[in-house]
Amino acid sequence: MEIVVERKPVKYARIQVLADGKVRVVAPPNFDVDDFVKKQANWIKKKREEIEKFARYVSGKENLLILNGKFYHLVKDRKFEILDGEEGVVKYYSLKSLKRKLANMLREELKGTVSFYSRLLGVKYGKIFIKMQKTKWASCSSKANLSFNLAMLALPEKLREYIVVHELAHLIEPNHTKAFWELVGFYYPDYSNAEEELKKYWVMVERSKAWKKLRSLK
Repeated sequence: MEIVVERKPVKYARIQVLADGKVRVVAPPNFDVDDFVKKQANWIKKKREEIEKFARYVSGKENLLILNGKFYHLVKDRKFEILDGEEGVVKYYSLKSLKRKLANMLREELKGTVSFYSRLLGVKYGKIFIKMQKTKWASCSSKANLSFNLAMLALPEKLREYIVVHELAHLIEPNHTKAFWELVGFYYPDYSNAEEELKKYWVMVERSKAWKKLRSLK
């Protein structure tokens, strides 16, 4: 088991099992990481088993691009085109152009979804940004700007909808309080299952070589 330790001026140590099975610990200087990891052994074991279960969904398909919950072969061509089928195909001219096309697709979709749910929740938002985020599906700033991970396109559309509801709810309830989850549940009753599905897809995207290539592009 590989353990990655980051020493930072934090008050409490934090532990995380990454999608590749590595254990990440963020801890204060001089903190006894070895003892901390030993105490968390059962939790780590459980999390790694969960990750390996999710990883089976992408096993053998790491080179394919996950879009809308399906797998697609990448084929170089002069034009961008998405062809559905038992095994889908995404035609693209270059990886940079593919990333740009996907970002435009997601931005156009989210404009409608964010506008719809912002009216339902009665909230105002700032700008919408599309980025390749490393640790989150989305986030919102103190200025009510919304940042969405391009890898959201790997998700089925219903899960993208959930992420929008989740982030807009944070403009009313900043923290994950009982009131926050009650608000989310009112507009998206199946949020518990959505949270579990997002864990699965996070592992799938992190194990996907195709998505890693897109993330590496500037």
